[in-house]
Amino acid sequence: MSISSPALPPVSPSLFSPERAAGTLALVLGVGSHAINGFVTTAVLPDIIRDLGGQDRAFWVFSSFEMMAILAGCLTGAAKVRFGARSPFLLASLLLAGGSVLAGLSTSLEGLIAGRALQGFGEGMIIALCYSLIPDLFPSNIAPRVFALLAGVWAVAAGIGPVSAGLLSELWSWRAAFLINIPLVLLLFVVMNTALPARAVRPATASDPTARRLPVRLLVRLALLAASIFLLTVIGELHAPLPLALTIAAGLATAALLLTFDAASPHRLFPRDAFRAQTLIGLGTWIVFFISVAAAVRAVYVTTVGQVYWGLSVTQASYVAAGLAFSWSIFAVISSRAPSRQRELTYLTTGPFLIAGGLTLTALAITTASLPLFALAAVVAGAGHGLCNQILMRSLMYTAEGEDQNLVSSILPTISSAGIAIGGGLTGLIAIVTGLVAPGSEELLTREAVARSGASVFYINAGLTLVPAMAMLVLRHRLTARESAIANE
Repeated sequence: MSISSPALPPVSPSLFSPERAAGTLALVLGVGSHAINGFVTTAVLPDIIRDLGGQDRAFWVFSSFEMMAILAGCLTGAAKVRFGARSPFLLASLLLAGGSVLAGLSTSLEGLIAGRALQGFGEGMIIALCYSLIPDLFPSNIAPRVFALLAGVWAVAAGIGPVSAGLLSELWSWRAAFLINIPLVLLLFVVMNTALPARAVRPATASDPTARRLPVRLLVRLALLAASIFLLTVIGELHAPLPLALTIAAGLATAALLLTFDAASPHRLFPRDAFRAQTLIGLGTWIVFFISVAAAVRAVYVTTVGQVYWGLSVTQASYVAAGLAFSWSIFAVISSRAPSRQRELTYLTTGPFLIAGGLTLTALAITTASLPLFALAAVVAGAGHGLCNQILMRSLMYTAEGEDQNLVSSILPTISSAGIAIGGGLTGLIAIVTGLVAPGSEELLTREAVARSGASVFYINAGLTLVPAMAMLVLRHRLTARESAIANE
């Protein structure tokens, strides 16, 4: 005898339906907070330096944040597996709030840097939790809309970030840019407590036979993780070619050793197949990493090139560069409305080639001294990211199974951040080799140096982008084969 379940009412596909509204708002607030903080801090840095001094240590205002954000992102997936989402988010909220207060009230650059470190750890956990929650809160057929919405959040942040920073500074001081986080964190915490699933995927148990070995293994891996992040982030402070190259190599070697140790652990920090290029997940993580490495040249030099080569103001150069964020959002919406999986896979493979095209156009703009072409290059690069990013992320998230889904989802934004950090160092090395900057120079780029060598730096990075572009073709084949095998079962 069988008992049939009553028919369930159809679930609304809307992101703001009653059963999804809290989760959607939580993701918007989490990603929006992270995005706006980045744009605001960049905009108020000159005021900070004028008030607190320490021009020679300004690098650490950003690097302390990035180091701790990457560290937190690497730990968040494993923490969510063991403790659920609410406890890590409580910790992240407290750290973000405490760091914002410390940074906003600091009377020295050292205190500000310490506050930024706490902010970074909190923000790193929040952004990793946000992405890891997407598979928990939304079925795969609705996920494209989620990613399109989050891309729109980044575009809005790019638009209002510099303006809001200027208004806050004029109405009070640069300190408001940090203290404004407090009410936002409180709102985010209330919403997240409503939206977050509380259960852990694999709660810790006293009967676990590996429990006694876990602390030692964990400490070793944490030490390797901290060392690799420090080495791969501090490269932004190095200006001589040999120390820069050696530091990059040491950081990558330490990261490789970490992944080896982690793969042998019963309680992993990283997905089982992370960076194993022969697997679908592994190849996907490499693609995310290399796209970020090659695209980092825009984050490092585009705004400065706009200022010194075309005489743009800081705000004007920022908005030209922000064309990438606006274009990314528009094409993310187009990507989310792909009429078929075949069209999605076409967008997936087209994106990296457009990113390479955007970098090539930037080089051509420098060669021809064309500001309109320079602005168009940002739009083309943004279109490439918008077309492929959400399809790549979603394919990896929903392909992973079990606890690996948490690890994959949370690690993807962290891999992207690490790629940008490493790409910044690699771009600095290329800039020295090509003569764009002089070894040991602390000065901004000169117009003569940009005219002479700027195009070469962008051409080289465009060539590097062809590596993940070709790898994306292989990934498409693997996705098609996997989906065909599942359909035939």
